[in-house]
Amino acid sequence: MSTFASPLDSLFFIHGMSGPRPSIRAFLCDIPCLPADSKIRFLGCVRQYNVRTGHIVLEHNYPRSRKEPSTVSVDINAVLGNITSEELRVGSWLNVLGYVRDITPPASSFSSQQDSQQPNEAVPTKVLPRPVYIEAVMVFSAGAIALGEYERILRNAQDVERRLHNQA
Repeated sequence: MSTFASPLDSLFFIHGMSGPRPSIRAFLCDIPCLPADSKIRFLGCVRQYNVRTGHIVLEHNYPRSRKEPSTVSVDINAVLGNITSEELRVGSWLNVLGYVRDITPPASSFSSQQDSQQPNEAVPTKVLPRPVYIEAVMVFSAGAIALGEYERILRNAQDVERRLHNQA
């Protein structure tokens, strides 16, 4: 006789209640400083689409004090079937959910500093900026976005998360 009330209960016992890691909301300008394999969500404007490689280059001029907008390449090969031509047009604003990937593999090291990080921290550990790209899991239109309002809300949310993290 089973000690579980239902087969579903045994599934939760075996696999635990954990699911996929939550994504970290980030500004595009912060992406090069995030650890590899961070799961992130960010907003960017299509600057270029390379059909041959299946990559889009997104930009976001934040903070405004920068001389050039920050850019990042996004590998959309895994989600091409779900993206419309309208979303790939230069000037379209997109929400992207994906993983930070190093363009060049990191040098071999015996340090396990990366392994000791909590994968689901609300405020990720920052690393030195380096060339990265995003491996997209989901891409969808941001529609008619109030960009200033988005930036203010995200900045405030990050400030709250930072304060909560520092209190812990």
